Amino acid sequence: MRAFLPLLLLAACSKPAPSSTQAPVESVTAEDLDLPIPEPAPPLATSSGPLTPWIAESATWKRRGPPPTTYSLFSLPEGSSVLVYATMTRDACEAELDKRKIAFRRAADLPGVRAPVQLDGPLHGVTYRSRAPHTEIDCRLVLALDDFSVALAARDVIGAQVYSSYRSPSENGCTDKYAGEQHCAALAVDIGQFDKRDKTKLVVEKDFHGRIGSLTCKSGVGPKPVTPAATELWDLVCGAAGRQFSVILTPNWNQQHKNHFHLELTTHDWVLVR
Repeated sequence: MRAFLPLLLLAACSKPAPSSTQAPVESVTAEDLDLPIPEPAPPLATSSGPLTPWIAESATWKRRGPPPTTYSLFSLPEGSSVLVYATMTRDACEAELDKRKIAFRRAADLPGVRAPVQLDGPLHGVTYRSRAPHTEIDCRLVLALDDFSVALAARDVIGAQVYSSYRSPSENGCTDKYAGEQHCAALAVDIGQFDKRDKTKLVVEKDFHGRIGSLTCKSGVGPKPVTPAATELWDLVCGAAGRQFSVILTPNWNQQHKNHFHLELTTHDWVLVR
């Protein structure tokens, strides 16, 4: 059953820069893949541990989607729901939202977006508030955010500040290489702040303490200086990589991402975290 409760949305656009990812594939349902739709994974413990990287080489690239040059990549963890969600049809996705009793409504059609929706309530007690002029997101990304919210709620996070979700090509929503994907497909969301129950905040620009060029989830790499807030932000990113999102870009990526996490769902069988 769909609820129609208005979600507080703030208007004032901050325009982040584009990122990299996905290639379109034919729509399939979870049944076509012969994979069950998993329940949200239990929250990971603090310091979830590094993923095991491998390096993409363009000359020998045989995996799904265009090669993202030679960036450090990770394989999807066993049991990941990323590909199940990313390849769902609109009807299958909305049926899953109904099954989870997520408050949403269909949004007006948007060019390049398979299943635009508006969130009308919190996910596991986490309210997503937007600063952007467009608040639509693809239904499939809502499922990923719903799983992510389980981990957020376990850390007493009750709110997240969304800087950007859907953006058209003219608004730098996707790179030329991935035209029609990323923010252009409403499959990416930029989050700059997490609000906790005790009134404290995890602010990406202030608390992440990263360095451009660092490999975010590589063993031995971490925030400098190390603080509880920085550790929690890094753990959130590495815990979600490949489990809820296939692409995560942080302030370690470039100056354009200095104030937010770019969280994206793709149909690739690899994970990019920077």
